[in-house]
Amino acid sequence: MPPAMIGEALALLGAGAYGLAGLSILRGQATARGDNGVFLSVVVTAALSCLLWLVAGRVPLRAVLTGGGLPSLGIFALAGLASIVLGRMTMYRATVALGAVRASLLRRLTPVFAILFAVVLLGEVPRASTLLGGAVILGGVLLYLAPSKAGSRPLPPWGLAIGGASALFYALSYILRRMGLDGVPDAALGTCLGALTGGVWMMAAAALRPGRGVRALILDRGPWHWLTAVALSVGQMLQFFALQSASVAAVSILGALEVVFTALLILLFQPSEPVARGRFLLAAALALTGTAVLMLG
Repeated sequence: MPPAMIGEALALLGAGAYGLAGLSILRGQATARGDNGVFLSVVVTAALSCLLWLVAGRVPLRAVLTGGGLPSLGIFALAGLASIVLGRMTMYRATVALGAVRASLLRRLTPVFAILFAVVLLGEVPRASTLLGGAVILGGVLLYLAPSKAGSRPLPPWGLAIGGASALFYALSYILRRMGLDGVPDAALGTCLGALTGGVWMMAAAALRPGRGVRALILDRGPWHWLTAVALSVGQMLQFFALQSASVAAVSILGALEVVFTALLILLFQPSEPVARGRFLLAAALALTGTAVLMLG
């Protein structure tokens, strides 16, 4: 299998993991007393990625420190802030405000932002098949997410703003990860450093906040919060590894399939959350078609 196709397959699996997280975030909100497991997800990401790096890392830390890799470590840290602190926290808030599926509406702008950033900052021009497949995928997703003429509640403006911000932050994290991997080609190390940076930032911010402080970060440790933490950790690591061999455009576009996976899981396990079945089937068919075009083109 060509390296690019392996990367695209990893990105597809990552979208599935994020789709599972969309459901578990929604379910965990009912028992949340603190941040609904945001900090827990960061801790799990750091632990799993650091363990993976220690066991099977491609680049030892000594080589990074002595081989001029410090700038890449700094970029990995910035990627962690963009993804874990800004992107993940706004994703949580948007999911609660808009619902698991509706929250994906504005986050579908992530590939648009990512492609623009990739062209301007990396000089990475996507293939025609990537653009065609991406257009079909995003068309299916937006078709599903478009509000129906009757029975749909208006989306709160602040929820829309948070969803759009999440898309921008995640797109920026894609670019920073790729830039870091160009200097230090070790996705496990990059994920680990980004998660540690995000965790330290969150603890510092909580310590400075009056009231509950750091303790509020560890209140939510129920089964759904643990499932969210593991799903987000796996999804983030898979996307990081995907960027080692696939383009930023392909990885970000395949990430849009998260909403299809979320909708499928909600149909199965969360019947109280509204899901338009007819639209879902059409969106799923378009998503499969676009994925085939992207991966086989």
